[in-house]
Amino acid sequence: MSLTYLDAKQTKINDSTLQSLPFLKTLRIDFILNGSDSFSFRLLHLKHLDLSGTSGSCEARTLTEDVFKFIPNIEDLNLSECKINRIYKGTFRFMKNLSILDLSYNPCLKFSAAENVTHDLIYTSIKILKLNKIHKTFEMNTMIKRSYFRHLKKSNLTEIHINSNRIQKVQKGVLLHLPSSIRTISMSDNEFSWGEYLSEIMVVPVEHVNISELFKSHIPFIHEERCYHRNESNCEEEAVEKHISSLQPNFVPLPHRLKSFVYRKCLIRYEIPPMNLSANTIEYLDGHQNMFYSLIGPLCPLDHLTYLDLSDNMSSNVSKVFFQCTSNLQILRLQNNLLGFVLPDDFNGEILQHVPQLREINLSENRIPTLPYHFFKSQVSVRRLYLDGNLLDYLIFKIDHMKDLNFLGLSNNRFSYLDKTARDQLETVFKNNKNLSIDISRNPLKCTCDTKDFIQWMGNKKIVFNNLHFYTFRLSTDKKQNLNNPKRLYEVLQKECASYTSLVIGLISLVFLFISILTFGLVYRHRWRIRYMYYMVKIRYFETKRMTNDKKIYTYDAFVSYENNDRSFVHGLLLRKLENDTGLKLCIHQRDFSPGT
Repeated sequence: MSLTYLDAKQTKINDSTLQSLPFLKTLRIDFILNGSDSFSFRLLHLKHLDLSGTSGSCEARTLTEDVFKFIPNIEDLNLSECKINRIYKGTFRFMKNLSILDLSYNPCLKFSAAENVTHDLIYTSIKILKLNKIHKTFEMNTMIKRSYFRHLKKSNLTEIHINSNRIQKVQKGVLLHLPSSIRTISMSDNEFSWGEYLSEIMVVPVEHVNISELFKSHIPFIHEERCYHRNESNCEEEAVEKHISSLQPNFVPLPHRLKSFVYRKCLIRYEIPPMNLSANTIEYLDGHQNMFYSLIGPLCPLDHLTYLDLSDNMSSNVSKVFFQCTSNLQILRLQNNLLGFVLPDDFNGEILQHVPQLREINLSENRIPTLPYHFFKSQVSVRRLYLDGNLLDYLIFKIDHMKDLNFLGLSNNRFSYLDKTARDQLETVFKNNKNLSIDISRNPLKCTCDTKDFIQWMGNKKIVFNNLHFYTFRLSTDKKQNLNNPKRLYEVLQKECASYTSLVIGLISLVFLFISILTFGLVYRHRWRIRYMYYMVKIRYFETKRMTNDKKIYTYDAFVSYENNDRSFVHGLLLRKLENDTGLKLCIHQRDFSPGT
C-alpha cells in the first residue's frame, strides 16, 4: 500500500501492520514501551511521528539510544506528556533530519535530564525545541545552568520554548551559549528575578521574546505524576545572583535584533515610568492584561514600533509624552482600561500628537463620556477606529479629516441618534472612502418625530451599518422595534408625524368666518334695539357719573323755587324736614342769596 498518513490514536495496531506501510510519512499512534527498548518496525520514509499523550496514551519513562533506531529519518517528533523520567545520550543523535522536537509536559524530566537532549541536537537539523513544563509546578524554583544549554551553541536552533518551568534564575553565561541562529524564545509562566544575565541580553540575536504570565497562580493536580528518580533542586544557595548595579536607573537592556516582545498576563501592579531602552528594532510590543495603572513614559527609543497593545491594564492615566518616541506606531490598542478619567481633558489632542501614522485605534471599554473636538486632530491616516462600550451620547470629535477611515465602532454607547453635525462628518468621509462602515448597534436609539431625519439618512445613504439586526429603536410609546429596513421605518414614522397645521388653520378660519357672518346678521337685524340699548346705557352711565361728581362739586343739594304765598310752608315745614331730619342742604334765595349778586 502507498498510504502516507495514518492516525491510529487510541487504537490497537501491531507492528506487522505498520511494517506493511513502507511509504508512510506521517504517523500518530499511542506509545507504551512495556519493557521494550525500541520500535520493531522499520519505516525509512517516516518524517512526522506523534506519540503524544495529550491526544492518546503515552508512557515511556526511559528513552535509550535504541528506541528510535529503525526510524532514522524523522523530521518532527512529538513526545509531549509521555511520563518521561530519563533520556540517555544518543537517543536522538542519529536523527540527522530532526528539525522539531517536543518534550513538553513531562514534569519529571527536568532540565538536568534535558542536558542529554541538547547534547544530541548538535548532530541533528534541529530548528524548534519545546521543553515546556518539564519541571513540577509546586517544587522548588529552577535555575538554568550553563551546562544545560552549552551544546546548543553549535546547533542551528531557531526557536526554544521553556514555558511553565518555575524558572527564577539564569546563570550568567547561559544566554551566550545560544546559537547565532536563534530568533524566538518563549519563557512564559515562570518567576524570573532581576539578575546579572540581563547584561548579556543585548548580544543575543533573538527577534521574538515571550515572557508572559509571570508569577501566575496555579491549582494543584489531584493525581500528580510520580517521578522515579530523586527530585533535584536547581536553585542552589551558592548560585544566587546579584542584582545589576552597573546599569543606569530606568535603563532596560534589549536584544539588538529584537522585533517582537510579549509581556502579558503578568498581573504585576506598577506604573510605566520614563525608560531608556537600549538600541533596538522592536516592531511588535504586547503588554495587555497586566496592571499598568499609569502610563507616564516616554519609552525611548522605539522608532521601529508599529504595534502596541496595552489593553486590559486598569490604566486610568496616560501622559502627553507617553507616545513621544513611537512616531511610526500604526496600531494602538488601549481597550478595557479607565482612560475616561483623562481623555476628556485633552482639548488640544496632545496625547496622540506624536503618533500621526496610526491606522488603527482601539479605545473601547474605557468609560469615556466625551472626547474633545480636536482629540484626533493628528490622526489623518486612521482606517479603523473603535470606541465601543463607552458612555458617548454625541459624536462631537472631529473625524472628517480621516480620509482613509473605513470603520467606526460606536456600539454599546448612549447614542439616541446621530445629529446633523455627525452625519455631515460621516458624509465627508464617505466621499473619500466608499467602503466606510459604522456600527452603532446596542445603543438606546430613539424612533420619534424628532429623529426621523436620522432614520431617513440611514435609509438613503450607502454607508454600511454593521450588525443591523442588533439595532433596536425605542418608539415614542417606549416600545422597542428592531431596525430591519430603515426606509420602511421612515415611511411609517412619516405618516405618524405628518403635519396637520394647515388643516387646523383652515378649519379655524371657516369657524371664525361663520361666527362673523352670524354675528353681523344678528346685529343688523336688531340694530335699532341695540342702538337704543347703547344710548340708554350711555345715559345711565353719564348720569351716574354726574351724580357722583355733583356730590363732590356743588355746595347745595337742591335749589327751592317758590312763590311768596308759600313762604311760610318752605321756611317752616320744608326746611325743617329736609335739612334737619334728612341732612340735605337747600338753597333758599331769601336766606342764601347775597343782595345784589
